[in-house]
Amino acid sequence: MSLRPVPALSDLSVTEFLTLSRAGFLPYGLVIGSSVYNAGALQTEAKGFFDAIAAAFSGAAPTYTTGEAVQLSHAMRAARALAIDDLRAQAEQLGAEGVVGVRLKVEHHQWRGGNQVAKFFALGTAVGFDPDHAPAEFRGAPSLRQASGRPFTSDLSGQDFVALLRAGYRPVTVTTGTCVYQLDVREAAAFSGYNAEMTSYTQAFLDARELAMERLQHDLFQEWPPGHPDCPIGIVGMTVEENAYGGRGMSRTYQGPPLVEFSAIGTAIAPLAPNDPRRARQHPRPITVVPLDR
Repeated sequence: MSLRPVPALSDLSVTEFLTLSRAGFLPYGLVIGSSVYNAGALQTEAKGFFDAIAAAFSGAAPTYTTGEAVQLSHAMRAARALAIDDLRAQAEQLGAEGVVGVRLKVEHHQWRGGNQVAKFFALGTAVGFDPDHAPAEFRGAPSLRQASGRPFTSDLSGQDFVALLRAGYRPVTVTTGTCVYQLDVREAAAFSGYNAEMTSYTQAFLDARELAMERLQHDLFQEWPPGHPDCPIGIVGMTVEENAYGGRGMSRTYQGPPLVEFSAIGTAIAPLAPNDPRRARQHPRPITVVPLDR
């Protein structure tokens, strides 16, 4: 009795699937990485973190100031790396060359004892090159795996992934940087009744964005330094996301001071092998696309 083949799960759209298949790439399966990370019971310099904010709400002067929540920043940084490594390991088990369309999601919870817990998820579609489904001129194309033999990861769509190959580049890895800032509620209260810029908050937001992007580059080039076969020449699809939580009425799972998390996310790229036939003879010309549903 013959067994029915198990279809590969995928979160690709029809257009993405067709674009990838025309270049010889087929989905191997949906891969999901996750990490539940405990940041510990957050503390400030003087007294308990949650005692400080309780004092602020009661009218007493709090002992924390606007600045980075270092412990939580480090936790978010480690959780993201663990989740992406988990996703890459699953793709490796499937025999895939890489993962496209990686999406990242985080949830924050405060558990008993005042511990701040971050739940991080990474989801994408593992893909591999199949010479039998590729155009004849692509059948001798080299692998896109990293020099270590591990699959690449990318948050690019199927269309952008193929366009990147045609332009002569390949994805190396999804790269992220994170910074979490806490805000002193006394500064907001001082502006009650009139309009003016809260300069300390403005500076905090700028600093948090810069730190997130600096950490992204630091972690990336620490793993793939200049001279390494996978050393990136740039980052594409770069986005900086902002999530605010904490404070009264902002979250049922967090009761501390307002926190702002900045996450810088993109795909690091490197040149294709010189003999890769997927490189277009002429650089593709950009096409202006105007959405009709907006």
